[in-house]
Amino acid sequence: MTSDEFALRLTGECAVSPGEHVLAAVSGGADSVALLCFLCEVKEQLDLTVSCVHVEHGIRGEASLRDMRFVGALCERKGIALHTVEVDAPSAARLRGGGLEEAARALRREALLRVADQTGAQHIALAHHAMDQAETVLLHAARGSDVRGLCAMRWRNGRFIRPLLNCMPGELREALASWNQDFCEDATNGDVRFARNRIRLQVIPALEAAYPGAVSALCRLAAAAQRDEEHFERAIAPLLRSESLRLVDGMALWRRTLFDLDEALLSRVLVRRMEEAGFGAQDARTVSRLVRAVYEGKNAGINLADGAYAHVSARFVCLNRPRERLPDTPLQVPGGTDTPFGTFWVREAKPGETGDGRTAQVMPEALAHGAVVTQRRPGDVMTPFGRKSPAPLKKLLIDAGIERPFRASLPVLRQGDAILFVGGLRPSESCRVRQGERAVLVQWSEGQKMRNFLSGGSENGR
Repeated sequence: MTSDEFALRLTGECAVSPGEHVLAAVSGGADSVALLCFLCEVKEQLDLTVSCVHVEHGIRGEASLRDMRFVGALCERKGIALHTVEVDAPSAARLRGGGLEEAARALRREALLRVADQTGAQHIALAHHAMDQAETVLLHAARGSDVRGLCAMRWRNGRFIRPLLNCMPGELREALASWNQDFCEDATNGDVRFARNRIRLQVIPALEAAYPGAVSALCRLAAAAQRDEEHFERAIAPLLRSESLRLVDGMALWRRTLFDLDEALLSRVLVRRMEEAGFGAQDARTVSRLVRAVYEGKNAGINLADGAYAHVSARFVCLNRPRERLPDTPLQVPGGTDTPFGTFWVREAKPGETGDGRTAQVMPEALAHGAVVTQRRPGDVMTPFGRKSPAPLKKLLIDAGIERPFRASLPVLRQGDAILFVGGLRPSESCRVRQGERAVLVQWSEGQKMRNFLSGGSENGR
């Protein structure tokens, strides 16, 4: 690759405009050093501000510190501002779970975005090349990804750009040699305990021996997959405007809005909805099971990645993350209170006002003071308004036809251990206002949306 070709990739596929700030992630290895050198070659031509960030992962001891010193000296020679960030990937891997590579990658991404924010850089340049792209395609395919995984890495993804994505490693080393520029060798690149290294050192050479040009073919496959996915992204955009309901632990969809979609569209809509709800990546087999369940329309439960779960019924598809303990939120009287369930508004009740008992409820003002908005607890009981004896909250929810996936998203207003009001269900007898008592109206902002969704009242059926 020449400097002119690099400039074309930078301003073309990577969409970098003259006068912008590019932050280069440089480890000290051949690829990232070549990236920085190319940026220095074109920065005056394109009127770019170029700076550098080096992340030290706390993995390789003195060798890692040597690389950091090397990058520092390189930036000093080239007059490039350097930002160094030290992280502890081994500790993060233990705390977060998962492998060391995964933890290091997450910490590096967080560090790069943080430095870009601090420096005002519009772009973060990464040194991934064609071999990295081919490896990513193979890794995603082997792990059970769907076609989206074959897209692998893109020239541009948000603020991250990869201007070397069409270069072979040999081309980059040739460029370094022409500049008489040295670089660091990372000994862990030869450690076949890491999956990517096994792909690079064992699988790719075998593929190239059997099918010369296999790396280029895999990169073309990624480009074709990206082209097709861009088409599907445009196709599903209007489908994503179909109403959904945010739950405190996920998202709910009407099955009838999904049932007659083509499988290719349905699978992508479901994956996008899971991403919106904060779910981890799902393998192709899991997504296929979920698609089949939507078409069949029978009650089904499907385990998703990271302990999440999908509930499919004749009416709904509910995507639920593992339950978390939500904090109790003291109710502001009067005023608004933001909670995980939405905002609760409290004001003085008007004469004759009662509330509908599901989204809003009138109660004695003294009772509202000191109340908290919280979630269900095991063994909860309440005395429903108009009754004399208490009943288990679970039974009341079942009798009201509230399906299990929605129950965690119904807020509970408590005063001590006593339940005053369950949003979406009903108030307790303690909300009865006696003559002479000051009364307030407590209104749940998300209540009407929940009520409409459960009744199907705001969506035309198919």
